[in-house]
Amino acid sequence: MAVIHDESIAHSYGTLAQASLTVYNHAPPPVLLGGLVALFLSGAVFMQVALYYQLYHTDRWRIKTLVLAVWVLDLTHSAMVCTANWENMVVHYGGFDTLDSIAWSIAVTIALTAVTTFIVHCFYIQRIHSLSRGNWFIVTPLTALALLRVSAASVTTSEMIRLGNYPLFIAQFSWVFTLGLAVSAGLDVLITIIMCYYIRRGRTGFVRMNHIIDVLTLYTVENGMITCIATCLSLFFWLFMRSNFAFLGMHLAINKLYANSFLASLNARKAIANKSQGSGQGHAGEAFALPVMFPNSHSTQTRDHRLFGGLSAAENPKTLEITIDVEQTVQRDLEDHAPSTDDEGEPSNRSEKRSPDVADGAMY
Repeated sequence: MAVIHDESIAHSYGTLAQASLTVYNHAPPPVLLGGLVALFLSGAVFMQVALYYQLYHTDRWRIKTLVLAVWVLDLTHSAMVCTANWENMVVHYGGFDTLDSIAWSIAVTIALTAVTTFIVHCFYIQRIHSLSRGNWFIVTPLTALALLRVSAASVTTSEMIRLGNYPLFIAQFSWVFTLGLAVSAGLDVLITIIMCYYIRRGRTGFVRMNHIIDVLTLYTVENGMITCIATCLSLFFWLFMRSNFAFLGMHLAINKLYANSFLASLNARKAIANKSQGSGQGHAGEAFALPVMFPNSHSTQTRDHRLFGGLSAAENPKTLEITIDVEQTVQRDLEDHAPSTDDEGEPSNRSEKRSPDVADGAMY
């Protein structure tokens, strides 16, 4: 009995020693939490897709194809997230020797995220091309950065599948993953700044049009800011906390945020177009609802408060109506300033026979 007990203790110490030699010496709950957040955001993507096909069924087939492609990528990404969590939490439950292994489904999620990001970046780059009236000096560098980001992610996915081990991947190709995240975050910032610049150039002297431009600017900043913050957080965790899988949990949600950003931009067109044509209700200072990524995150009152420096819609200056009356008087001088005679030789005064319209003038 003593020999068996000693053997069990030695086996336990051996298992703990083996676990301490691994880079990831604990279970990966961030992957589970990140997967749950990703699945929640996938439901928002489905809602955005349903709303798009309901409101914009007359769109060009290219836009519809992009929406369908993003949706298929999102569904495939969700399937890979579920597969990764099943392998980590069920199949390899309690297996310390598998903590260093890279599941193939995790590698595939990185590639799917890169493809979705590339589609969304190209969509916004095409908008910049339209706003800048074909300025290729701006569009070409942005396109090159988008291609660099998807190329880095492709190398990351292929090497993860080939090596199948986190320590080996970190030792040889960690810079590739860092490059992909850094380029993605930088490209988000550049696209947001350039789009805001060209949108703000369209400001006019009309209150309603300026309000629409303010809403477009705010909407562009919000969409770009959310994806940029998520990418920067994943990059931060990768650089400084890579041993706890936090970077991977955050990276699982990035794909969904880009998909929601793309679909929300498409679904906002009808509301903005109706407002610009004057079909909106209320005064020019009143905000209108837009299909944002998180519908309850910004209320109408909050949006008005930010757009007008803390003033509510009721406190905003109203349009001043001015009525201008122009009075025109027509006068006619008498010939030679002398009385004339009629057929009977009697003097007559022409001013007495003028019509009332000429004598009194016209009022407009």
